[in-house]
Amino acid sequence: MSDASLSDQDIVQSAEPMAAAEPKPRRRSIRRRVLRPLVLILTAQYTIVLLVGLTVVGTVRAWVLPQILTSLQTIAAVLKHTPY
Repeated sequence: MSDASLSDQDIVQSAEPMAAAEPKPRRRSIRRRVLRPLVLILTAQYTIVLLVGLTVVGTVRAWVLPQILTSLQTIAAVLKHTPY
């Protein structure tokens, strides 16, 4: 029993310097300082691209699509009256 308690004491004594040593939080904070602006920039970029894309889709749907449909309807009407 005394051998077990001695080995436990040895383990505790050898672990005390490791527990006293502070971890390096600096590296983690540098990563956060670098990654946070990068993520914000990418999010802003993709948000702008999304808004521009939705604007283009709305424009095409409102103005260009009716013009294309009328021209296709005109072509279909001409083809109906034209003998093959």
